[in-house]
Amino acid sequence: AKRGYYIFRMGVKVLKPLKSSDPKIIDYANSHMRSAFMDIYLAAKCSFCLSTTSGFYGVSYIFRRPIAYIFMPLGFLVGENENHLIITKHHKHKKNKKELTVSEIFSSNVALAIRGDEYELNDVELEENSPEEIKDLVIEMDERLNERWKDTEEDLLLQKRFWSIFDKNIKKLNLKEAKHGKLKARFGAKFLRNNQNWIK
Repeated sequence: AKRGYYIFRMGVKVLKPLKSSDPKIIDYANSHMRSAFMDIYLAAKCSFCLSTTSGFYGVSYIFRRPIAYIFMPLGFLVGENENHLIITKHHKHKKNKKELTVSEIFSSNVALAIRGDEYELNDVELEENSPEEIKDLVIEMDERLNERWKDTEEDLLLQKRFWSIFDKNIKKLNLKEAKHGKLKARFGAKFLRNNQNWIK
């Protein structure tokens, strides 16, 4: 909102109202304005959508709007759009609390896991992203869309490293068709900088 955006908190069933004194932050989910038409309109016309991979993001995807994802599960990652920016939740081993690397997520049989019991069965627990990680994702998206973002040499190397490891692990799954298409999306730069031991 401080960067000039109007923020619409989407949804139908939400745990609690979103309270803010900023007129640019709109709790649309609890608003009299909410309608099926308005849901589609906002998703189709937004500057970009910030979403997990459940439900609403699909409308922005259909209308080719830029999307900042918190993507789950990792193996279904949508990578064919250059206007997509991605991070994922932290995967930790349930017993020793060690964070799993990209390759370990795949070898732990949870890269394509959709239901919670699949993680439970494989002794993996998910840790939500911190507010700072989500803020970094949104700021990077804004900077990229407004052509202010400059990748460092380290950023480019980390991107290349991540996508190479991701693609290698996807191929090991022997899927009938690639789930991610041609890889054009970017993984969050700050997330990769702060989690370099994860990119293995």
